[in-house]
Amino acid sequence: MGRLDELFGTSRAPGEGGSDLERLEGIEEAASSGEFPVAIDLLDHLEKEENVFLGVQMVLRSLMDYFEELTPEEVSSYLRELIPIINGISTWRYRALLLGKVAVLYYRIEDDFNGDIALKSSINLAYAAGEDVLIEILEELIKFGILEKAAHAFSLVKDRKKVDYLLGKVAEYFYLRGDEEKALKALDYIEDPFHRAVTFYRLALIEAERDRERALGFIELAIENAKRIENRYAKIELLMKLSDVRAKLTGEGISLGQILKESLGELPKDHSNANEEDQDREYLQPSNPHQEN
Repeated sequence: MGRLDELFGTSRAPGEGGSDLERLEGIEEAASSGEFPVAIDLLDHLEKEENVFLGVQMVLRSLMDYFEELTPEEVSSYLRELIPIINGISTWRYRALLLGKVAVLYYRIEDDFNGDIALKSSINLAYAAGEDVLIEILEELIKFGILEKAAHAFSLVKDRKKVDYLLGKVAEYFYLRGDEEKALKALDYIEDPFHRAVTFYRLALIEAERDRERALGFIELAIENAKRIENRYAKIELLMKLSDVRAKLTGEGISLGQILKESLGELPKDHSNANEEDQDREYLQPSNPHQEN
């Protein structure tokens, strides 16, 4: 096991005892129990940088979970201890993601000054590390409704499909909070038919158990947009998903032949465009895993 221990940073540290794996288990146990001083102390003894990243992530995640039980002073104190550890990480991607979460926690305790500093550092690092990192940071800000602060980062996203993906998240955020006007306004800005269809699909899942007719209306809008998707393979996959939801809402069966005949026409004989668009399948997953049952 020596080589595996070396690979995963699980070899015993001289004078400290234990391995990175054991320390990570201790961090997870302490953080999930709300024992943040213990968890933070263990972070200082991790050897491998990727394990430091994982350990800090665990602590930040638990701070989010315990947020309502902690005072702003306690949250601020823990963040001050974490920031030097985060800044000691050399990988830009890791620092960007962690500082993005730190910024969210500062904003949640209404410390905009430190939140702005953390977010600016996070965005600068993300811009250098890659647009996908920026997307993850923005998703976290949108999740907690910190939209004003997200505006600058939003403007840095150049890939139009990723902008549309984020706008879908914004629309869902507002809809879940009962602000339908803002939700539909955000949705109107989505250009890509795939992301428009997926957003309508997700709104349908929200309404599925409380207003069947409204859910069906959203599904029909999703299908209308899905028919405009250029990539035939993505179109088939999404239309089948939407037809399945419509069948559950109406009690009717799915006609695959009808979907192919009315919406797709004859499929190409080659596979030249099978991968022309990377339509991430996680976009089709409901925010609440119980919504689709």
